[in-house]
Amino acid sequence: MIRSFLYNECYRQVKCSLPASIEVCGIPTLNSAEAATAMNEFYISKVEKLREGLPPSQPPSSAWPKSSAPFSFSFAGAGKIAKVIKGMRATEALGVDGIPVSVLKKGIEVLAGPIAHLVNRSLASGTVPTALKMSNVLPVFKGKSAADPASYRPVCILPALSKVLEIIVNSSKYPVWIQKGRSTTAALATAHAKWLEAEQRGKVVGVLGFDLSAAFDTVNQLQLLPKLGKLGIAGTQFKWFHSYLTGGYQRVVWNGTESEFLPVEYGVRQGSILGPILYLVLVADVTSCVGIGNEDNSGYADDFFLLAVGDSLEGTPSPDLRGGNGLVLNAAKTQLMIGGNAKKKDVRASPSTSGASRCTHSMKLIPHNINIAKAGAKRAALISRLAVHLPRGKYLRQLAKGLMIGKISYAAAACKGPNSAHRAIQVAINDAARSIVGCKRRDHIHGRDLLERAGLPSLNEVAAKAMALETWKCFYSNDGGGGARNPVGDFVFPIPRRSMRSTTPVAYPLGRETATFACHAISVWNMNKALRSATTLHAARTAARAIGRSVPT
Repeated sequence: MIRSFLYNECYRQVKCSLPASIEVCGIPTLNSAEAATAMNEFYISKVEKLREGLPPSQPPSSAWPKSSAPFSFSFAGAGKIAKVIKGMRATEALGVDGIPVSVLKKGIEVLAGPIAHLVNRSLASGTVPTALKMSNVLPVFKGKSAADPASYRPVCILPALSKVLEIIVNSSKYPVWIQKGRSTTAALATAHAKWLEAEQRGKVVGVLGFDLSAAFDTVNQLQLLPKLGKLGIAGTQFKWFHSYLTGGYQRVVWNGTESEFLPVEYGVRQGSILGPILYLVLVADVTSCVGIGNEDNSGYADDFFLLAVGDSLEGTPSPDLRGGNGLVLNAAKTQLMIGGNAKKKDVRASPSTSGASRCTHSMKLIPHNINIAKAGAKRAALISRLAVHLPRGKYLRQLAKGLMIGKISYAAAACKGPNSAHRAIQVAINDAARSIVGCKRRDHIHGRDLLERAGLPSLNEVAAKAMALETWKCFYSNDGGGGARNPVGDFVFPIPRRSMRSTTPVAYPLGRETATFACHAISVWNMNKALRSATTLHAARTAARAIGRSVPT
């Protein structure tokens, strides 16, 4: 009920008619049919223009990770298909087949068997039906001139059955280096700690944050398929991926009018289940393409950054991503941050081969915290407006937790205060609590009493709880190479995992305390026996809640 209310009242975009006329090369279209055709041609030609000037395809580098275990599909029975469909979001969006997910859900008892047969036939034959590779593209206005085709973001609607097929393939066992279940928090925590560790050793640290233009749309299948082969995907499985990546078509739906289908030669289909995994396969060797090491770099989905360390600015490798993977770098939004011993005057005078802008950086999360503070203030104002229409109590509290606490929980483990940004975040939480309780600032209710009456946690409680739980997950992780801990766990706990008669050993402190996840994790782990003794996720959550409630507001 709460989720439905939020969707309908707070986040739903008003569906309005698109203009009948747009301008293509200065010539306006006459009706919706011409507009649909023009938009379809624009989306196809945009990718072709982005790829102009890119170097020819290159074979996978020698540093490419190889898999000794063969890849195989997991076939599905009617029960598994029913479980997959029940777990899908019941949308009314129509693909080319005209069948929404909601229809599959309503007829699941009758349809599960035939759908399982279709899925298994596709996997066994190594072919994907053409009907499942055709998509409707709905342009969504994103601002600026309504007559400019570039002002519309393409949203692809795939057939519901294609989603079912991809989910079954996605449930197969991937090579060990393709990790599921890792979060942006893990990527940020690993990178941030290693940046500051290198800075402490007196090194110059260069961090290049990439912004790629239409990353998922410019993927070249001819560059992706050889890399899939390196991962042990062969035979029928390789044939299936080749069929999946090629032979796609799209049409644009403009005010209900459909254009003709055009072939899609590049990219992985937007909105697809396998798209993010295939993109990770493509960029797995990006560090070797730019000529720097791989062990200290992190990424998540289509956002990634590279780290280079040297004794001086001249000795720090300068990454260059102008070729290798067929990806198009947006130099205007790509930034090279220089930290450590580099002097500002040297940074300004030093060129960047990637075309990225250069700046000195303290390698701290202050800009992120400032943005969270601004977002918190906006959400507190929204909760205040909602309090006029909703009764104070259970439902308003749930809305406040979802809107406010859900936002500030992101990267909360990196918080170290107090500073002005953290104080502003706490003020926003207090304002949300006042809306729930029904009081004003002039009432001067003590902060802890106010939060207890509203049922909201403080920023310190959120950060401590997130830190404790993430630390426990790091210690017991086994998704690293050869069953080792993940990169964060290996950095925080550089000791072999072994059983102890009493309790889990404490972690080794770092050379100098800094505001990183690693330092906070070591502190909370060493100081709390209950967290170290927890052997299940439930026990770890209980210990984390206790740690959060014990910290001062």
